[in-house]
Amino acid sequence: KKYVYTINHKRIAINYLYFSMVTGLSGAALATMIRLELAHPGSPFFKGDSLRYLQVITAHGLIMVFFVVVPILFGGFANFLIPYHVGSKDVAYPRLNSIGFWIQPCGYILLAKIGFLRPQFWRYYDKTSFSFPFLEKIKYNQYKEYKNDYLFYLDFLKKEISDDHSFFWKARKVIKLPQYSIFSFVPLKLMMWK
Repeated sequence: KKYVYTINHKRIAINYLYFSMVTGLSGAALATMIRLELAHPGSPFFKGDSLRYLQVITAHGLIMVFFVVVPILFGGFANFLIPYHVGSKDVAYPRLNSIGFWIQPCGYILLAKIGFLRPQFWRYYDKTSFSFPFLEKIKYNQYKEYKNDYLFYLDFLKKEISDDHSFFWKARKVIKLPQYSIFSFVPLKLMMWK
């Protein structure tokens, strides 16, 4: 219960890491299915259905990028380390940080629901000259994942601008840039780049 309703940045980071481990297991299971099909064509998972094979490859790629790597780097480690690097006790908007985490499992459930029910799922990366309704749902799901990143960066930016011990406050006192941690400066730069 304390990890479900938490607004503490360390517990939210642990939630991100646990979520990434669970989704990483599902991504690893898909990778195993792919490798078994490559080793023994016509394996019981696909039974010679090439469309299903392409569907599993697409789902594996989406899961590993958007539900394993990004939550570990920007959700887990950033929530743990950035408040310490900027010298604060917590993030500026802890409830926004918590909502940003809970968007992740909802997006994963939506991906699993849509991805394995539709045979055209592998066309997600295809041209946008044609569209299927479920592809729009997947693109909306990816949009939600980007919004999760923006919620985190907004929280970080607010903390950086408003805190007296932040990067901007110290920069006003003419402290040179190399004295700052690159880990606390990169998310701000990435937010401006997106």
